[in-house]
Amino acid sequence: MKRLLVKGMHFVDEDGNQVIMNGINLVCKEKSQGYLEPNTMELLEYYASHGFNLVRLGIFWDGVEPQPGSYDDAYLDHVEKVIRRADELGVYILLDMHQDLFGAKYGDGAPDWATLDEGLYHPENCTMWYEAYTSSQAIARAADNFWANAKASDGLGLLDHYATMWEHLARKLHSCTNIIGFEPMNEPFMGSIAPQAFGMAIAKIMEVNPGFDPNNMQLAGMEEQTIMKEVLSEQFMRFDREILMPFYNRITEAVRKVCTIPIATGGNIYSSSFVPTGITTLSSADGSRDTQQVYTPHGYDAVTDSDRYDAFNKENVYHIFSQKRISQLELGLPVIVGEWGAFPSKPFTNDLIEHMNSILEAYLWSSAYWVYRPGMENDPYFSSLERGYPVQVAGNLLTYHYNSSSKHFMAKWEARKNGETVFYIPGLSDVSEEDIVLSAKAYVKIAKVPQGSGGYVTVTADEDGILDILIRS
Repeated sequence: MKRLLVKGMHFVDEDGNQVIMNGINLVCKEKSQGYLEPNTMELLEYYASHGFNLVRLGIFWDGVEPQPGSYDDAYLDHVEKVIRRADELGVYILLDMHQDLFGAKYGDGAPDWATLDEGLYHPENCTMWYEAYTSSQAIARAADNFWANAKASDGLGLLDHYATMWEHLARKLHSCTNIIGFEPMNEPFMGSIAPQAFGMAIAKIMEVNPGFDPNNMQLAGMEEQTIMKEVLSEQFMRFDREILMPFYNRITEAVRKVCTIPIATGGNIYSSSFVPTGITTLSSADGSRDTQQVYTPHGYDAVTDSDRYDAFNKENVYHIFSQKRISQLELGLPVIVGEWGAFPSKPFTNDLIEHMNSILEAYLWSSAYWVYRPGMENDPYFSSLERGYPVQVAGNLLTYHYNSSSKHFMAKWEARKNGETVFYIPGLSDVSEEDIVLSAKAYVKIAKVPQGSGGYVTVTADEDGILDILIRS
């Protein structure tokens, strides 16, 4: 595949074509399965045949460096085979160093040797898994020690180990031209800053409302929510600026010893909700900007991972991603929404997916749905993940929309003469040239995917200028 580069707020290939990606997360957290889905190769083939051109592939520090300074290259060989098979299928890879609850001892991520929790308390039965971030003293201390570069048993600091590991990964995988980003860490957790910040917010709320019940945040009114957001935003954005950005720059420096693959920066664990990000652009030791950076925010409604999806708030999701849009414009970077969704298999699921699809269309963003679950590829409640979108644009994309009900696709772009613009269209088997309407003269080619019902429409413009297309499938 042609390597993608960051150019302003877009991804472009080596021919200067704008690229948009529609993807899914493949993140296997089971060490017993080698941290890869057993049917990963089959899943790549399935999703490629249904128009997906991106996989956010999860890897784990525990898998890469099981002992200090010792790398499991057998594991990395498997990862490389997956990446190269994706390349053959036309699928880009965002490589995500995943973690939840810091490490494998409590969730997934860091190896035990790097989880310096000093034997502190850890709750065994949280109602929601992520509650351990604020209730586990052990996880907080392990994170604090990581950010402080505390020494591992071999005398080398944890951050130093982590950066050296990323340099090793870059050397191993830099020749894979379909890697569009190295993501240094999934949803970085700030350690003891988190419970302290929540404590500060609750104390401030109770000054205003002494009767407030901190154990029942669902009943918080607008005033309490505003105070909570202000306090948490101040504390967590400071973490982003003062701790997370130096970390991102450290990993960038390690990777840049080898290659210029973009670095994916998403922000801390809480910026997937109402807390704005405090990340900035990457810079090298001499202060110059590293232009190969991607903004990879996550976004979830408050009911995610619960049994309260009847209370799912589309307006909340819209506002979360409106905030991410503001951050994108401030940063001047292209966006891949690294995680969204986590929906149950229910009759309302496609409606929620289509709501998010409308946001992706409005902002011309790429994304990867969280997450593949066994069997969902054949689940009709997830059918809207396969959508019409512009895969490659020779020129400048202005707008597009796929109507999943009417099966109509529309797009407008500033076309480049003789350049090929490619659209993926579900249900293309029902499309003929008579079903395609263009606003100006252009050559059209229809290519159906043998393994699926969809396919690709390629438009080659006769002249420079604005082109509109309507495809009825």
